[in-house]
Amino acid sequence: MLSSVVLTYICNDRFECLANNFKIVDDKGNVLFSANDNEITVGAHVLRVTGIGGAMFKGSVQTPLVRTDSSHGLRLESPTSSLEVRGPSGIVLESRAGAIKTLSLNDIQLKSEAGEIKLESSSILMPTLPTAIPSTRVSQTRSHDIFQLCVCNNGKLFMTPPHSTCAAEESSVSTPCR
Repeated sequence: MLSSVVLTYICNDRFECLANNFKIVDDKGNVLFSANDNEITVGAHVLRVTGIGGAMFKGSVQTPLVRTDSSHGLRLESPTSSLEVRGPSGIVLESRAGAIKTLSLNDIQLKSEAGEIKLESSSILMPTLPTAIPSTRVSQTRSHDIFQLCVCNNGKLFMTPPHSTCAAEESSVSTPCR
């Protein structure tokens, strides 16, 4: 359906239309595609982009679902800037058949404003964590920049000063293992 058509050009390899609004509807009257100066709407059940370059967007993208064919991996990329994923009720990253990898040139920061950060696994490995070489001489100055990392029975972590034991008083209200 065309409105305010100024020019329509049909040739063997091209169709051009100059109009304020352009719509394509199916036989039931459902809008499959519409375009005007402000907005382009795709009303099909699935929007499939088949080019090897994928889809590029200049602004933000809001959609309830982004997926790929089962034979291809999905990649979200911002080659020159940051990539943000936001969800007011939460964000879930799930891999049902493989690993999830997070790689960064610089720091990776995990921060919870009002909750906990939970690492649930049968094993947590830190293979490149540095290990200090014990000093053979007793230091005359007290150094408070090296602490012991301790683990409670429930998995919570806490630190203690360097020369104390990894034990927390259970009777204390402020015990880190509660």
